[in-house]
Amino acid sequence: MSIIKHFPSRTAILLFAQSASLESTVKPIAHSKKQNDLLWSKMNQKVLQTIHKTKLPFFISNETVQEGNSFGEKLSTALEAVFNQGFEKVIIVGNDSPGLTAALIQKANASLDHNELVLGPNYKGGAYLIGISKGVFNKDLFATLDWKTSKVFQQLKALSTEQSFILKPLSDFNSFADFSTVTIGLSYLSKIKDIVLSLLFYQLFLNRFIDTAYTYNVLGFNFNKGSPVLE
Repeated sequence: MSIIKHFPSRTAILLFAQSASLESTVKPIAHSKKQNDLLWSKMNQKVLQTIHKTKLPFFISNETVQEGNSFGEKLSTALEAVFNQGFEKVIIVGNDSPGLTAALIQKANASLDHNELVLGPNYKGGAYLIGISKGVFNKDLFATLDWKTSKVFQQLKALSTEQSFILKPLSDFNSFADFSTVTIGLSYLSKIKDIVLSLLFYQLFLNRFIDTAYTYNVLGFNFNKGSPVLE
C-alpha cells in the first residue's frame, strides 16, 4: 500500500470504491454498456476531484487490492491499513454519492477533533461518509456490521458511547430507481447531473417504448444491482 499524496495531517481519506469497469458491470443502471461505462467513469472522476480539493492525504481501495470475503471484512482491513500508516482518524467515502462535496469532508475532518465518530447518512439507513477515530475502531466488530442494509447507520452510531456528529443526509446512486432522487442537491451546472438526467430521459423513453410495443416477458429485461483501491 502506498500513499497517494503526503501532507502533515492526522486525518486521511479512504476512498473505498470499485473501479469504473467493475462498477459498470455489477451496476448496469443505464441501458447500454457505453452509457454505463461513461456514468461510472464520471462518478469516480468526481469523487477524486472532490477529495483533491480537501488537500487531505488519501488512499484508494478497490477490488484489485482488497482483502477479505465479505464487504465488511474488506472495508475493515482497508481501514486498519490506513491506521497502520500512522493516522489517528480516517474519513471513508465511496463513489455513489454525487452530492458529496469537499466542504462536507472538511466539516467531517473538523468535527473529528471533538467526536469519535462523524457520520453522513443516506436515505436508506446507510452512510455515504464515515469518519472514525483510531481509538474507537474495532476491526472484528466493524467487519460484522450489517453492511449494505438499512441497519448499518444505527449500528455505526452504536460503535461509540459518545454522541456522534451527524452530517446532512445525501442520496446515493446504486440503481435506476435512484436516478430521480440523486439529482436533488446537485448544482444546476453539475456535469454529473447532466449525465444522470440524460440517461434518465433515455431510459424512461426506452421503457415507454417497451411498454407500448412489447412485454417484459418476451424481452426478458433484467436490471441488477451490485460496491469498493488501497495501494
